[in-house]
Amino acid sequence: MEVLLLLLYGILLGYAVVKMKFIRRSRIRTMPLLFLFGLHVAAGFLHTLIAWYYYPEHGDIWMYFQFSSIQTYRLFNDFDLFWKFNSDWDSFSHNAVILIHVLLDPLSRNNLYINTLLFSFPVFLGAIALFRTFRHRFPDDPLAAFSVIVLPSILFWTSCIHREAVLYMLIGFLLHNIHRLLYNGFTWKRTIYSVVFFLLIVWIRTAAAILLLPAIFCWLFGERPRLRRSLALFGVIATISLLLTPNFQHLPATIARHQHEFLVLQGNSRVPLPALNGSWGSLFRILPIAIKNGFFEPLPGSGGQPIYILFSLELLLIWGTVVFALVHNYRNRRNLGRLTKDAILSPFGWFCLLFAISGMLIIGVMIPFAGAIVRYRSIYLPFLLVPFLHSLRTLPLFQALNHRLYKYLSHRL
Repeated sequence: MEVLLLLLYGILLGYAVVKMKFIRRSRIRTMPLLFLFGLHVAAGFLHTLIAWYYYPEHGDIWMYFQFSSIQTYRLFNDFDLFWKFNSDWDSFSHNAVILIHVLLDPLSRNNLYINTLLFSFPVFLGAIALFRTFRHRFPDDPLAAFSVIVLPSILFWTSCIHREAVLYMLIGFLLHNIHRLLYNGFTWKRTIYSVVFFLLIVWIRTAAAILLLPAIFCWLFGERPRLRRSLALFGVIATISLLLTPNFQHLPATIARHQHEFLVLQGNSRVPLPALNGSWGSLFRILPIAIKNGFFEPLPGSGGQPIYILFSLELLLIWGTVVFALVHNYRNRRNLGRLTKDAILSPFGWFCLLFAISGMLIIGVMIPFAGAIVRYRSIYLPFLLVPFLHSLRTLPLFQALNHRLYKYLSHRL
């Protein structure tokens, strides 16, 4: 019965992928579109299998799925107990993935693989939204746009039912709506959508929402010259207000508390990370090792699991692309003033870099496990890679790759 249900849902979702206007506007051809969706689903199934056989206690994926049965029972048979474990903000946010399973279990007859298939569709929509945004923001460069869908870390960590998948989906929808607001002009509909998506990001991971704010501010500041005076005034007032709030004074203590929640955990992929004591001084002292962990771990051969070698190689390739792009731009544009014409320093490029760097830095500050670093960092890697990859689009190799993508995958992107 589960196999037939899986096939039925697969056919229906495949038909939706082909016919849905939002997806069709990506101008990806039908067969490549189905292949990309199938690849996303297959990666989810593979991740689920790997978690079952190789993760301690089958990993968070199976744990959330098993807890969902308990939550479903409480929801329909003991609502007071259900409310007790979901009434405060921390619990409600922490149980977000479990609540997704609660919604999907009746449709799947409590089958994790069918849940993964059903969940893949909205996440794929979010990836398409990000693809469409990058396609416009980095024109004549389908390689850069497709990387937000097929980058290995993105495929592996956003294909299963996990926070990273939900977060990546919401970021895709948020950026697409902001892009349309800037491109087509203000509308209340897209403004409300943007606010809703941002609030959902706050729910899923508040830290990511906080990091998005200054990055979006820089994007708007660079792209709307007429609003720069108002934006600058708003930025000054907001910064002064933030500095004067008690929450900012307690920020090192808050970060230290979250770091401690990770430090007390046990795992096989632990990397060195000094404990914070809640002061600004300790926060600044660990920055070098935080940069090493958040930006470069796991190094090849570290991490304790064979699969981490693949993520290490991917990370080396990304940083190699970044370094090569910087050297290439420096050698060809020795006058630094001319660099502002390059996409790396476009307003949206600045958004990507600021969001990626701040995200990886806070991960390095708080997380002492290579496996968790790889997962948390996955959603930031496309934003680090794409601006630099786009700057190399005029080189013969990248021109050839883009030409093939135009020819075989796209309807005149």
